[in-house]
Amino acid sequence: MSLRFRLNLMIGLVMLAIIGMGTLFVVHNARRSVAEEVRSSVNLALQLIDAGLEQAVAAGRSPVDWIAQLARLDRTRHLSLSIHQGERTIIDLPSSAAPAAGEEAPGWFAWAVAPEPLVAEKHLHQIGNPMIQIIIDANPADEIAEAWTEARGFLLLMLALAVTVYVVVHTTLGRAFNSVGVILEGLENLENGDYSRRLPEFYLPEFARISRAFNHTVCALEKTREENRALTQRSLAIQEEERRYLAQELHDELGQSLSAIKAIAASLRKPERDDKSTADAVGTIQSICDHLFAVLRTLMQRLRPLMLDELGLKASLEDMIENWRSRYSDIALDFRCDDGIDECVGDSRIHIFRIVQESLTNVVRHSGARHLKIHLSLIETADDRPEALLLKVSDDGAGFDPSRAPAGLGLLGIRERVESLGGRFGLNTRPGAGVTLRINIPCGDKLP
Repeated sequence: MSLRFRLNLMIGLVMLAIIGMGTLFVVHNARRSVAEEVRSSVNLALQLIDAGLEQAVAAGRSPVDWIAQLARLDRTRHLSLSIHQGERTIIDLPSSAAPAAGEEAPGWFAWAVAPEPLVAEKHLHQIGNPMIQIIIDANPADEIAEAWTEARGFLLLMLALAVTVYVVVHTTLGRAFNSVGVILEGLENLENGDYSRRLPEFYLPEFARISRAFNHTVCALEKTREENRALTQRSLAIQEEERRYLAQELHDELGQSLSAIKAIAASLRKPERDDKSTADAVGTIQSICDHLFAVLRTLMQRLRPLMLDELGLKASLEDMIENWRSRYSDIALDFRCDDGIDECVGDSRIHIFRIVQESLTNVVRHSGARHLKIHLSLIETADDRPEALLLKVSDDGAGFDPSRAPAGLGLLGIRERVESLGGRFGLNTRPGAGVTLRINIPCGDKLP
């Protein structure tokens, strides 16, 4: 069963229970009221008979004469009266046959509220005459009809209220579950990768908050997907650019240099060459070989800095910073690196090296800064054990609006590297106020 059906069923059962309890309450009160009214009527009749007999005796009249006057009474609503003397019936006065038209109670109500049969008797003893027996039999039909008239209005009112409550709750739940259906549809679209759908603003505040949170999540996922797509495209473009660069370098530098060496070596085999020509050819070969070594060193440094594996992160960064200072002497660079960094970074040193390298590239290409600070420090626990490293890069350049994505993908690539290491990436910038990166990366033994 769905939640909507179960809630409607529970509400319906509760309303039926309320109606049932109200009916029982009404029947109980009506039964007690009818019983009291019938008992009061019988008691009143007995008291009137006693009072009439006393007055007849006081007036010197015979009780039989006074009793004979009772035969002239009309039928009563609540009582039937019969008087017997010996085996003979003197008076038989039944009660009215039925309640007034339209007031008769239904059978179930009459059965539920009917009191126990109530019969009262009074005996008159006369000397020399048979005993006179007065029998009063209560008839609760009229009282039951009156009780039904009162109870019917209450039951109808209670039924109307129960139906109204059920309709209002059913309608409210229906509107609420319509919102649930829209949310489920949005989640299915999200599961299928459709980030273009947005939830409407619901009228209920709880669902409105869910709608706003869902739309914010979808926007963030859509933005992340676009960033990932851009990063993928950028990664493929960089990969192809690296391949093109390597192919061009191998063709232009290594290919031509090897061809020149081959030609010079072939000329050395000619017998007519003198010693000076041979010495010049050897010198040319040495010069070409030195050039080839420089090209190979540049290519290997571009692919992966060998110093990083041989001397560690700190030495590699210092070497890169010195080369960078020699090329961009107009930018004042303040570089600080704590001792013990190499023991902390572990296998993440290549990523930290690339982050610093990308930061330097961004400063040159985009910031227009005159001062740059790069600080790499350790974050230690209470027992002086390294827990993480903190890289802070700040410049006094142009900055940018952080709510708008920058044109390049350098910062996006840095963030991807940091998140892949389980670190935290912080960016603080605004137009005209420079850029500050604050990157926290766990130590190598704490990486995910």
